[in-house]
Amino acid sequence: ARCALSRLAALLGMRFRAGPVLVLTLSLFVREICTMAPAEREQMRLTVEEMFYHAFDGYMERAFPHDELRPISGGYTDALVELGAPAQPTRRGYSGVALTLIDSLDTLAVIGNASEFARGVRWVSENVDFDIDIDVSVFETTIRLLGGLLSAHMLANGTMVDGASHVRVAGYGGELLVLARDLGERLLGAFDGCEALPRAFVNLRDAKAKQASHQRLEQCSAGVGTLLLEFGVLSRLTGDPSFEHAALCALRLLWSKRSKFDLLGNTLDVRTGHWRNPTATIGAGVDSFYEYSLKAYLVFGKPELYAMWNASASAVEQHLRVGPWYGEADMHKGHRRAERVEFDALQAFWPALQVLAGELRPAAATFEAFHSLWRKFNALPERFDVDRGKLHDTLAYYPLRPELAESCYALYHATRDARYLQIGAEMVTSLNSAARTFFGFAAIKSVRSMALEDQMPSFFLAETLKYLYLLFDEARGSRDAAERQPGCCRGVPEITRGPPATPGELRKHARRVVRLHHRGAPHPALDRLPRPRPGPADRRAALGLRRPPAARAHCPREPAARGLH
Repeated sequence: ARCALSRLAALLGMRFRAGPVLVLTLSLFVREICTMAPAEREQMRLTVEEMFYHAFDGYMERAFPHDELRPISGGYTDALVELGAPAQPTRRGYSGVALTLIDSLDTLAVIGNASEFARGVRWVSENVDFDIDIDVSVFETTIRLLGGLLSAHMLANGTMVDGASHVRVAGYGGELLVLARDLGERLLGAFDGCEALPRAFVNLRDAKAKQASHQRLEQCSAGVGTLLLEFGVLSRLTGDPSFEHAALCALRLLWSKRSKFDLLGNTLDVRTGHWRNPTATIGAGVDSFYEYSLKAYLVFGKPELYAMWNASASAVEQHLRVGPWYGEADMHKGHRRAERVEFDALQAFWPALQVLAGELRPAAATFEAFHSLWRKFNALPERFDVDRGKLHDTLAYYPLRPELAESCYALYHATRDARYLQIGAEMVTSLNSAARTFFGFAAIKSVRSMALEDQMPSFFLAETLKYLYLLFDEARGSRDAAERQPGCCRGVPEITRGPPATPGELRKHARRVVRLHHRGAPHPALDRLPRPRPGPADRRAALGLRRPPAARAHCPREPAARGLH
């Protein structure tokens, strides 16, 4: 209720192109009404911190060193071999590589738990080995394991960002980088030079001599276009250009297959390079191509990456945008399909990307449309028919995805509009009321019934809770305000200013500094020793939270077509 007028102003901006002064005036006026007191914001930060520890403790105590926790039954799953929807997962002899721990190491650092972060770094350094006869998704292994190792290495080495020196690990000698390089070399087995698309799966033990047993000929655009950040950073840290070269070759080859409208389709035949599914979308199958083309430009500064982003984003706005929503189109024909507009949950990253590009008004409008679905269902359904106003028959689940939280965080730090704090608080309340279990947080099997699925993806700790924590981190927000310069806010243009005029200006406005501060202490499961810090029950009691009296009934896992993230 406090932010109703603010939402109305955003809706006016969506519905009417005329009268921008009126819309801006309304927005500025309601920003004074829609506020969150510092004490309330701090309470929300503590609540999210408790949520992280509830999930992390559950994983460490019930599932570690396996890959992921089953939060309803209290069991575990070695999920790495299941990611990417392989036809025949190679389970034999595989017992996990502590996927959730590796993926969430940097969240421990962001929360400020330097001692537990150090213990995690040491355990992974001493115990993880990727010489395993299993087939894995190149995409999922890159973004979860390789990305987790690289970010944890830079934090442990004390070279990642300003303000992170307190999480530097004493005596650390680059062991995670050695692991990352070993993993990267194994993933390179999926590449066959610059004239062929990389395969979707690879065998970690011997990629060249042993093809993945469920090797498929189909590869999606996101699977090809979402490698450059991790591979590029790995090359810069090791001095070995082969990783960046392979990822950049794959991206260039993918971009060369765009249509005359600068649109990419969904899936290609790896063998022939021809399109199998020519559907253009910003959702599942293509989503992170757009994300990596812009973010890789911001990190590496290659003009060709900005050109890819600029052309592809312009094509999206011209051919796929329908009001604040985004539809689908045949990449070869352009223009939206007339039948209907369907929302795909993986589209929810788009407003955050628009913020990085300085497109704040459209970002706010699209976020408001996407968030309306969260308000309707207390979660974000995987698929929703916008024109008909109905859920998809089978894709009605919510697997604790981070994209909407990421966009909320980005918009708040770009605009300082407190309604995004209120929206974040709504998301926290929904997660605690709908997804919390005795051992952690469970994916929602259907937003119709709010039945739960016995699964807690590693990205819930690595991304979803991280974005929500940073949203409410008041100390970080105070530093952000102090660092603002005329004409920009949190490193991006003010809402009264247009998008950056040049690629160089875009890079300037997109620079970020992550402020970390110390809180907490180690977790015992890393060496099975007791820890001298308040346990989960003490943290819950301090926040007025409690576990449910008993674990929920087991929900059988439902095989469903899931997006790449």
